[in-house]
Amino acid sequence: MFIAYGPGITNPIALEKLFVKPAVAKVAKSAEMKNIKQEDTLHRDSSSSAYRSERDRAKKAYQSEELTQKQQPSLQAAQIMTTPVVSLQAQMPAREALKILNANDFRHVPVLSSHNQLVGMISDRDIYRCMCGSDAVCLHCSSASEAVLVESVMKDQVLAANIDTDARYIARLFVEQRVGAMPVVENNQLVGIVTRGDILKAVMLHFNLDIWE
Repeated sequence: MFIAYGPGITNPIALEKLFVKPAVAKVAKSAEMKNIKQEDTLHRDSSSSAYRSERDRAKKAYQSEELTQKQQPSLQAAQIMTTPVVSLQAQMPAREALKILNANDFRHVPVLSSHNQLVGMISDRDIYRCMCGSDAVCLHCSSASEAVLVESVMKDQVLAANIDTDARYIARLFVEQRVGAMPVVENNQLVGIVTRGDILKAVMLHFNLDIWE
């Protein structure tokens, strides 16, 4: 399972909302073509039997693929994540955050609130983009760069994985949605992070195609 975090946000997200399954997409396309051919005799609304039939087929196709993946061996987020994880405070000056990122050669770091709750992610590019890392005026808010806080430039809605989330789903998100790094949580507490490097390392250490199908 994945969870969306942000200031005051803790929102579990079902897998079907993140991914468009090929089997479902194929059935949906087929249903669309049939509806076009039958548009003179059928209404394309939720009350039509044709719609319900195709919807049920799509649901069964999705469930069948989910069952197949569950039956295959898999790695969990806890097995591939980097831990302990470095985090930053939302109220920290962005320039100080950049120093930490550069000193540790980090690209992405989770951001926590004063109550140590995950509220966002920040990258070196987020800071460079608004010039907070220089002596110039911030392009994001027109403030002096030294006055800009992490919370002003971070991504304030971040997708996190549970420790038992299937690593294949994380890898798929990295590819399909260009995710650069993903925090890992347990009981809503930050416990690790998965990066592209962690995925590549896992592939090398567990070079079994069945694990990544």
